[in-house]
Amino acid sequence: MNRADPAVMPDSGIQTLDRSMLLVELVTRAGHQGMTAAQLEAASGFSIATVYRLAQALKRLGLLRQIRDRGPYLLGHQLIVWGSAAGQTQCIKRAARGPLRSLADQFDNSFFLFVPDGFNVLCLDIQDGSQPTRSYVSDLGDRIRHGLGQASIAILSHLSRTEYDQILARNAATLQRSYGIERFDIDQAVAMCRRLGVTGGVEGTEPPEFTGIASPIMDPSGAPVAALSCSVPRKQMNETYYHALCDQLRQHAQVITQRLYGAIEER
Repeated sequence: MNRADPAVMPDSGIQTLDRSMLLVELVTRAGHQGMTAAQLEAASGFSIATVYRLAQALKRLGLLRQIRDRGPYLLGHQLIVWGSAAGQTQCIKRAARGPLRSLADQFDNSFFLFVPDGFNVLCLDIQDGSQPTRSYVSDLGDRIRHGLGQASIAILSHLSRTEYDQILARNAATLQRSYGIERFDIDQAVAMCRRLGVTGGVEGTEPPEFTGIASPIMDPSGAPVAALSCSVPRKQMNETYYHALCDQLRQHAQVITQRLYGAIEER
């Protein structure tokens, strides 16, 4: 079994927590078969003693379980309780599935649903048209740092000032170093998204082969709960296509908002 790539997991900065979460992630990927301690050792790169220590702690918390002694570790029932509490996210996914499919059929490109996830945005759903495209994410569950990509700008544009400043204070150095994205550029893109209801994100020093547009989905208080976005080859994004995408993304974001919350009065 190949070792897990730690880059796909968010980094909390607390080693024990990060290692524990990696074990839970590995068991999740293994499905109903679960993983033995030896398999977790091989996949994580941790010592067998570390695997046992963390796995036993996760069992006590209800996050992992074993049907028999020395059997494979499976996901614990506490996660079901937490999953129910996180039900709003599943509601968002259900409400967005039809609009995403409609957009993919209309434009033939790939359309994405992102939700805020701490200092990142997380890809919750993807619907592909006849010409699938990928840029910063390749699969469900992938994360992008806030400030990178169109969806993160759409969500940032409606966060409180405190949240906005905290997120960018954390991400600014990496965005500048890895992508050439400055705080000023993000501020400008956010201001434009607030005016237009859509955003093309921020161009860095290494723009990908693809570009896109995103539109925020907000709750009745005006807080962002998600964003619709698309990935389009740059050569396809002419002015006519751009305006059609903007109009349809705004309309479909409104449809999702109405499905989630009903009609919302103009704020």
